[in-house]
Amino acid sequence: MREELFSHIERSRGEMVGFLRKLVGIDTQVPPGQNYDVICDVIADKLAECGCDVAIHEAPERYLRLSGAEHLGLKGPRSNVVARYKGGRGKPTLHLSAHIDTAPIQGEGWSVNPLGGEVTADNPYGRSPYDRGGGYLWGRGASDDKGECTAMVYAVKALNELGVRLDGDIILTANCDEEIGGIAGLGFLIKEGIVKADYGVQLDGSLTGIGLAAQGRARFIIRTLGRSYHGQVPILGINAIEKMSKINVALNDYWRNVLLRRRRPTPGIELPSELKEAGVTELTAMLNIGTIKGGVQGATVPDRCEEEILRGMIPGETLDDVRKEIISVIEGVRATDMDLRYELELINFREGYVMPPEHPYVQEVRSLIKDVIGRELPFTGTLASTDMNYQVNEGGMPCVNFGVGGPYSNAHRQDESVAVDEVVECTKIVALLCLRMLGGHA
Repeated sequence: MREELFSHIERSRGEMVGFLRKLVGIDTQVPPGQNYDVICDVIADKLAECGCDVAIHEAPERYLRLSGAEHLGLKGPRSNVVARYKGGRGKPTLHLSAHIDTAPIQGEGWSVNPLGGEVTADNPYGRSPYDRGGGYLWGRGASDDKGECTAMVYAVKALNELGVRLDGDIILTANCDEEIGGIAGLGFLIKEGIVKADYGVQLDGSLTGIGLAAQGRARFIIRTLGRSYHGQVPILGINAIEKMSKINVALNDYWRNVLLRRRRPTPGIELPSELKEAGVTELTAMLNIGTIKGGVQGATVPDRCEEEILRGMIPGETLDDVRKEIISVIEGVRATDMDLRYELELINFREGYVMPPEHPYVQEVRSLIKDVIGRELPFTGTLASTDMNYQVNEGGMPCVNFGVGGPYSNAHRQDESVAVDEVVECTKIVALLCLRMLGGHA
């Protein structure tokens, strides 16, 4: 059955390329996150053809507010595909998740149409280790995460067309807003009990490693409030930018001298080489001052300044503790400057997670991937965050992360691409995982 399955997937590569080009052509960059309903209709129709029971679930307004919609400028419905490919016994259940949103499209620097889905034979940015001459498909989301959406769909399509009978069910979700925290996407689906499963796969990574650990993150707005006055008489005003500058000096000291010492060991899980070269070998708390704006002109004392900060949370840290620490830092500044007035507002947050490398499911997936690609992948972690936190933390399911792309693919940057052969290999892995975990037979 294994070889028959793989041969069927190889024969479908032309159709897979056409489907991926169609997904890339739908603009789902977030913010604002429009056209989710459009791409969900395309994916839902294809999964229905594959024998799945399919529904589209839209997150209610409450989840948009929790996502920070007003601050982030989110627009359009928060649509999510939920499909079930039923087995004979209905258990166990395997949840396959991939996200439909993409990183923003930069205004300049693209050498290809970011929504064009162009296919070329070679890639000037490097070569995928899985490239066997199948070419590269270009566009925003090609590797993050529409290539994975394609692999997920065509894995089930191959099982269905070969008449494979499974004992357990496959649950597939094509969910929105992963790039901004996934609150109205997979967070909504799992927290509301729409998706429940025994095992999970987060298709949002690469075939360079098997992701088991990630940081959480909390995004905040800090506002300083001053008093406007003529800029040539600043002594009679209160400069909100000056106050923010004092806060930023304290925040910088806090993250470099406190947070960088706060680490979570993850034995058996490797971090990316560029982090290890920078001396970071464990999950480590971080803080980034991402944006700042204030003032109207040089001749006016600014009465308002606003910035966004992102606090990288190691697994185990709570939002309440993180918020209290940031307030403590700012209050330390205020103790030396009683004119300082400020507001702290949460935009959104997502927790971190660690899956034990020794877990039987993790070991099974690693063995299976080696069976397909011929080499054993390392277990990896990231200081970024992923939707897998909802599967592990809220969903309580053992889970792994892998996907397509790598250094050559320019994810989140101009000229994003994916190797067609890599999408095909990922499809084989997903199909074989379904077959082995859910008791498939002809």
